[in-house]
Amino acid sequence: MSKHKWEYVRTNSKGEAIFRKDTGQTLTHCLEYLKDKSIEYEVIESATMIIIYSKADRPYMYYWTTGRWSPRKRRYTKHFHSDGIEDFVEKYLNKYAEEHIQEDKERYGDVDEDSKTSCG
Repeated sequence: MSKHKWEYVRTNSKGEAIFRKDTGQTLTHCLEYLKDKSIEYEVIESATMIIIYSKADRPYMYYWTTGRWSPRKRRYTKHFHSDGIEDFVEKYLNKYAEEHIQEDKERYGDVDEDSKTSCG
């Protein structure tokens, strides 16, 4: 059972109840954890968001105040929940990394990381 508790926040324009679950973790705690694990990241403090990169160099948006996360895409239609930075990294961050690495090898060939170019 989760140590974090869901709390009612508001009702949205569709009449649906909106709940929130805070992690209780600070940005400092999250950054120390990521540094200890040698995981690359970028911080966007104004959005309480950390962009965290998987082993396959795929970016994920992680909101440290609530544990919400999503693969970084042009449209963010779906977010998922974790119980904190440790939970996110251990269960989700590299879950499909090997598949993504294989996809990249098939797409770009067997090239070194510096010569890979982005396709937008």
